[in-house]
Amino acid sequence: MSTVFAERPSFFEGQYLGADDLQAFLKYAREYDARHLLGAHTWGIVAGIELAEGVSPTGEVEYFLTPGVAVDGYGRLLVVTTPYKLTTDLFAQQPSGTVNVWVRYEETPFSGTRASFQSCECSDAFARVAESVVVEVGPRVTVDQRESGVVVDDQSFVDAREALGNPLPNQPLACDGSVAAQTFPDAEARSLWLIPVGQVPWNKVSSSLLTSTEADKKASLIFRRVAGLVTGHIYPTSGVIRLRPRWSTRQAGVSTDQTCALSAIKEADLVTCNGQLNFRELIWLEGNSRFTGDARLYGSRLEFQEPQGTDYLKSGVPLALSRRPDRNEHNGFDLQVLLGTPQGADGPTRLTIGKATVQGTDPCALDFQFEPGVYIQQDAKLGIGTSDTLLSLPLTIRAIDTTGNLLGFEAAVGTLAWQMNFGANKNGLNFTETDPTETRLFLRNGGNVGIGTLAPDAKLDIRNVPAPSGNALGANRWLQIGDGDDKGRVWLQYGDQLAPLLVLSDLDNPPRIQFQQSGTGQETGPQFFSWIGHARDNSADLALMGGNVGVGTLQPFRRLHVEASEVHSGGTGAGFSFGNREDGAIETPANGERWVWYSTGRVARLWSGGDKLSVTAAGNLGLATAAPTERLEVRGNIKLGTNGDFFGVGCPDNLRMIAGRVSDAGVRQSGSGFSVSRMAEGRYRVTYDAPFLATPVVVASLVDSLNEDNFLTVVSSTATGFELHSKDDEANTAASYQDSGFNFIALGPRA
Repeated sequence: MSTVFAERPSFFEGQYLGADDLQAFLKYAREYDARHLLGAHTWGIVAGIELAEGVSPTGEVEYFLTPGVAVDGYGRLLVVTTPYKLTTDLFAQQPSGTVNVWVRYEETPFSGTRASFQSCECSDAFARVAESVVVEVGPRVTVDQRESGVVVDDQSFVDAREALGNPLPNQPLACDGSVAAQTFPDAEARSLWLIPVGQVPWNKVSSSLLTSTEADKKASLIFRRVAGLVTGHIYPTSGVIRLRPRWSTRQAGVSTDQTCALSAIKEADLVTCNGQLNFRELIWLEGNSRFTGDARLYGSRLEFQEPQGTDYLKSGVPLALSRRPDRNEHNGFDLQVLLGTPQGADGPTRLTIGKATVQGTDPCALDFQFEPGVYIQQDAKLGIGTSDTLLSLPLTIRAIDTTGNLLGFEAAVGTLAWQMNFGANKNGLNFTETDPTETRLFLRNGGNVGIGTLAPDAKLDIRNVPAPSGNALGANRWLQIGDGDDKGRVWLQYGDQLAPLLVLSDLDNPPRIQFQQSGTGQETGPQFFSWIGHARDNSADLALMGGNVGVGTLQPFRRLHVEASEVHSGGTGAGFSFGNREDGAIETPANGERWVWYSTGRVARLWSGGDKLSVTAAGNLGLATAAPTERLEVRGNIKLGTNGDFFGVGCPDNLRMIAGRVSDAGVRQSGSGFSVSRMAEGRYRVTYDAPFLATPVVVASLVDSLNEDNFLTVVSSTATGFELHSKDDEANTAASYQDSGFNFIALGPRA
């Protein structure tokens, strides 16, 4: 096997150089360059050579090839140095529709030598070869219409995509068709290689190019062939970087074109945003990926799409992970699991957590059998073990095992302390400790509650107490405490003094509820007696110890202390009476010995020998009147001030007053309820924050009347404000505007 891959010319002093030597040098350089372009890259458009659409001065649609660079499958460089116009002559033979546009390499000998300077050969001699780019249009259906094939190890391949994988097992295809190790064709051999540029809409009837629609632009971008990199940094010219296996598996009965089309760009991969056609994603990872370091998302989402992609604008349902961009309601951070809202007849969108079991033994086709156990729906409903249930409650748990186990609660040391299940007979909700067959609290189907029993036959049934006999009067009872005993009683106590707080007597003693503040722990000898019901001496009695009654409080500090509610008195004598602290009980007070709060005519009144104060349902307060028509109505004088030194001012009208001081610069210095602006020299505008009902009376005066001889005039006064003019009164001349600080008072009807 020969490993020689190139012949590099070598030169020495005195050597005679002929044309063959120079040709060998050019061939060596060109092949080296071509192998580099096809080894580290794939053929196609490297940069530029875009189809640029425009309109001519006469209104026709035009298309140009922009300057750019491309490399064909033989490693030849194609350079468009200036914009190249696509004339309608190119498309004359094409049918109406979108037409493929291609470029190819062409070289033409020129600069022929004079006959006397040629050697005796059968062909003309030329000193130069022109390398150019040729534009072709139209369909090229078969491979031989697009390329001349390649030769590798003396074996010819009509389709370059089959060459690289030919010696490999199963002969995989290299759909990029870039073969760096080929034997390049010489100048006499056919060396056609078309590079797809794009598509242009054409109308044969009118012999004119058309404006591209969005569908045309997408089809053109799909058709376009751009160069790629085998390794290294990648800067996508069309907006996408694809990382995918180079080989495509052959399929019986499927052509090479069909096989390679399976991985081609689809229209759904493109989207127009801000007027720019782009791919939906910048990077496509078309295969498994491995991270040996951290993967970090900066303010973006991790989306899980369907095999063919999910279009959210066409009823696609999102499934994604995202870090909340702002802090949460508690100034913390959230990791958000985005579960899309179901569309149309879709079922719920769920996050499922469960067990995965490896399936198969082929390391290239491993899969997992998934058994979900936890379900979280998009509407924040959680299910455990509820695979076939459409969740309707915030939390749904499916019971397991013979006792219908539901929940377990561990102690701090990690041992099971409490658990919930359905009970040994699975006929209720059971709270128990370590033994699932026992019970501490049981809610039976139908509503009965058992404490110490799994078979309650009353609304509340408390068992596991000494009870040798029962009581027939308890039939159909709602509450049962004990099984019945002549010595049984209910005893509630507090503190360490063993004083009964509440006692229900047994079968032989009179029934009663007894309250006891303190004592020796004996029912017959407490320090204080207080009970409600039938006392021991068979007389009716109600006693509350300490003399204080508390309602809604455990610590009454008055004879009657009510918390959490008002004290209500109704009927014809409804009211609340209280006496003067220095006087005894008096029925008819003449000097304020007794006061009564009461209501009549839907007016609340404070009475002491006569109504002194009244409050109407509208919220009006009257002093010395039972029918106040305003928020406060007083029949009599009002005194104000810390010591009551001042009488209140009265007026027949309902007036409002605004007063303030304004500097000569138009800045408010005191007062409120208004704003001010200086409009010009000596002219100001005062605007009320809230307008009067009508135009108020406005009085203005100079702040510094001793040192200023200006005079003030109020003009344009309305309910919303006024203008003030300040002028300087100069002798023998007309008054001129001059800034002045001023005080003002506006008095007018309240709105």
